[in-house]
Amino acid sequence: MNMPDFPIVVVKGEDSILDFFDQELTKFTNHRVCHCAVNALQVLEDEPASVVITEVDVGDMTGIELAEAIRDIDSESGRYTYVILIGAVNRCLVESDVFLANIDMITGTKRADILKHLVLAGGRISKQLTSLMASQVSLQALCDDLSKGQLLDPLTGLGNRNLAIQSLHDSIRQIESRGGAVCFMIISIQNYESVKESYDITIAEELVVSVSERIQALIRPLDVLTYYAPGQFALILMQPSIEQCTAECYLRIYEGVKLKTYSTSAGYQPVEIAMSICAGAAESGPPNEDVMITTAIENLDASYTNDCIMVEHIS
Repeated sequence: MNMPDFPIVVVKGEDSILDFFDQELTKFTNHRVCHCAVNALQVLEDEPASVVITEVDVGDMTGIELAEAIRDIDSESGRYTYVILIGAVNRCLVESDVFLANIDMITGTKRADILKHLVLAGGRISKQLTSLMASQVSLQALCDDLSKGQLLDPLTGLGNRNLAIQSLHDSIRQIESRGGAVCFMIISIQNYESVKESYDITIAEELVVSVSERIQALIRPLDVLTYYAPGQFALILMQPSIEQCTAECYLRIYEGVKLKTYSTSAGYQPVEIAMSICAGAAESGPPNEDVMITTAIENLDASYTNDCIMVEHIS
């Protein structure tokens, strides 16, 4: 009776010790025999195998070097090849990281029945792992798609980074047609990481929620507030002209957030705030969204160091 038809590649050197398996190998309907490592790798590039059986030394490579190259092919093709090494190997080498990372099974036996069962087990493992890897890729793609469509931050209930970028894009289109100016503002809790390290993520998140509520109380109804990144809020604000996009215009927000302590389960926490604004008008063409965002974020350190609101206008 024929064995399962999953693909097998057998790699032999000169005076091969694998000849003992030739009779059993004929029972597998889908197998290839290669007489050097380079030939085997060429075959695997074109037609992946579920199981590779290789001798410790196949002439142009060692079996372990061949297995390393097979793992590179696996990583590119998103599959798993089960590698069986035949022959005697130094014990220290068997316990090495390179061996453990690339070889699935080693046997020095010449009993064809044992090797047959190892091949059958390897074929099943290869099939299961390859299927799991494909499922993981599909799930990651699905998560990425869902993440792209998600506009709300679950912690604060505010919009997230996606909404901030979308709102900035819409605001720039609006000033193109109606005039005025748009401001992209970043408010950063500079001690967010230190609070997380001193307490835990729960206390840091409570601080974020308290700060978000404070900012919401300080801004206008049509201003768009989002939780842009851990410890960072982004606001998209419209003004009649670029001249009104100044530090003085937003000092009330800066001081209103900074000069307050916030209640958490670990007690009241002070905040260290940085605030940066990048503003643009459309008189000489619409401002670039990416430049506005990058500029605002890059100026946060200067805001914190100088204890002031950083404002930069771009055209």
